Amino acid sequence: MGGGASVNKKPSSNYTVFVESADKPKGACRGIIHVKLIEAGQAGDEEELPEAEFPSDFKRGHKSTFNLSETKIKKVDGLEIRGNEAVGKEGWNIDKVLITNNKTRVQTVLPVFTNIKGGQTYRFMTDDLSLPHLSSREEDRQRELDEKRKEYQLTEERLPGCPPLVKQMPSDEKFTFDKEFDIGAKLAGLTIVSTVKEAFSGAFNDIDDIKSVYGPFFSEPSNLNRWRDDGLFGMQRLMSVNPDVISLCTAIPEKLNVNDEMLNPFLEGKTLNQALEEKKIFIIDYEILDGLPTKQGFVISSPVALFYQRNDGKLVPIAIQLLQKPGADNPVFLSSDPPNKWILAKLWFNVADSNYHQSVTHLGFTHLIMEGIAVCTHRQIHKHHPIFKLLMPHFLYLIAINYLGIPVLLDEDGFVAKTLNIGRKGMVELIKRKHKAWRMNVEGTLPNDLKERGVDDPALLPHYYYRNDAKELYDAIFSYVQKYLDLYYTSDEDVNKDYELQKWRQELTAPEKDQGLGILGVFGENGKFTNKEQVCFTLASIIFTCSGKHAAVNFRQYEDYGYPPNYPSNLRGRPPTNKDEVDKAELLRSLPDKTATYDAMVITSVLSTNDMNALGDFEVQYITDEKALKVVKTFRADLARIAKRNKEKNKKARLENYWCLDPDRVPNSISI
Repeated sequence: MGGGASVNKKPSSNYTVFVESADKPKGACRGIIHVKLIEAGQAGDEEELPEAEFPSDFKRGHKSTFNLSETKIKKVDGLEIRGNEAVGKEGWNIDKVLITNNKTRVQTVLPVFTNIKGGQTYRFMTDDLSLPHLSSREEDRQRELDEKRKEYQLTEERLPGCPPLVKQMPSDEKFTFDKEFDIGAKLAGLTIVSTVKEAFSGAFNDIDDIKSVYGPFFSEPSNLNRWRDDGLFGMQRLMSVNPDVISLCTAIPEKLNVNDEMLNPFLEGKTLNQALEEKKIFIIDYEILDGLPTKQGFVISSPVALFYQRNDGKLVPIAIQLLQKPGADNPVFLSSDPPNKWILAKLWFNVADSNYHQSVTHLGFTHLIMEGIAVCTHRQIHKHHPIFKLLMPHFLYLIAINYLGIPVLLDEDGFVAKTLNIGRKGMVELIKRKHKAWRMNVEGTLPNDLKERGVDDPALLPHYYYRNDAKELYDAIFSYVQKYLDLYYTSDEDVNKDYELQKWRQELTAPEKDQGLGILGVFGENGKFTNKEQVCFTLASIIFTCSGKHAAVNFRQYEDYGYPPNYPSNLRGRPPTNKDEVDKAELLRSLPDKTATYDAMVITSVLSTNDMNALGDFEVQYITDEKALKVVKTFRADLARIAKRNKEKNKKARLENYWCLDPDRVPNSISI
């Protein structure tokens, strides 16, 4: 649709219409769009917008300008749009329409977010933004939601036993022209020229040989000594890609074969009981990995590890048992053991940690669980609902990246099979195991998760940078959601009457066999939301997961995985069964070969890229209500203050630079 003279010959142009496109068309398209302005109680004359071919590089945000000679309408309260048959089924995907009265200069913004298809009439009103029980168009909303439910269907078939995903990619979810090109460029990077691959063929001759791979295609991570240094190994639990598994240890589990005499040398003069009472001991227990399937020729450990917070505040590992059941062939490795044996134990702990990270922390409970929630939102909450407009910026491209990325990762020859000890089968099984226990109101809600793990007290683990920065960001998001909800829910009664919201919650919790997500622990009582606080916790947790949580577990991937000894995604051989010293050659035989190193570096370098807008700077402006825009402005100001504080902390007070949760670098959505 382009510019040009109006088909109707009228003497003047009283209104100018700006149409902001959502996407490129899906192919060559010509057609005529008819528009009719509406004032309360009357409608203007229908006019045709000029016929013109869509530009070939139509992008989101492209504005088309049209002049209307409408004379009857003094105050625009709405707009009807109808496309002729030539517009076709693919239609014109529109984000919003801005109408300017050229005499009074009054502007009216109409959120559209609709694909205008040929042969249909669409009506948009300025008062459409409302809760369903307060809407004047309840029947229209229900009819439109019925159509959405046909397009957005959930299925377990794509990954049986895992959180359900969309059955088929809805057309509205596809990447826009510019984003599609960008993703294509990233995927092209997965098959770097053969001369580079030759450098990754064969075996490394020495551990220091691994450093030779850095050059024009791969940069060197900031620190190559995490695998050797216990303090840096401890920091990985607090600021690397898997920062939400460590817990306060209040009692030594029976399965961990340690005692006071064994651990006293590492407790700075304290007894084990004293260290426990003073909250100095922390634990990571990977029981969930026990008996997990692996790819042929590889094994996975299921470690239990203790960490000690020293008097200087640093966290260090003091004991690692690599399998769950104690025994003579499953010793507890200590930091006083022969140096290379202790390093080998840490490597086997880290390969368990990395396989869990990729399966659960990253893919399972950011990408997959959030896709299901996005699908349910489209199915049950109308686009004119305030909550729809609140959530949509945080679902942008999520379904598209999953639809594109899951095969790249999980096909038989995908990167999971190439880079993880557990392989595809083990990853799916691990996600299934966690899905049976994961709760939105605990693991899915940051403050509750920190409390459950006993690490919410800021006096503990002073270098827990993930917790410290995540809590600030979460609080800002919670305040934003709370202020936003207060604009539309005057009381808890409105929550109870909001049947779209209640149906949404029902679908989140319904069993998978009943076309639900089967999520445990969704806030509410007796199967429904009963107050605004429950809704606020739910929405804040979703937004935080799609923005901050995913940023924390994704964008440092190359920093951690880019040097295999620091954080191996696969190891060869078997976990050690004794405390005999090993030489460097044996360490090297355990580490990934050149091909596996190449594959890990390629996929993590791609996953670590971020070219989306920062949190609060929304790519698509779903929120147009003036009152709500003031809340967004306050949110952005809060984020700016947090970003400034984070930069100051990184300059002055931190052992290492932690940037993952700087609001300037946290995107709005899961788009990679």
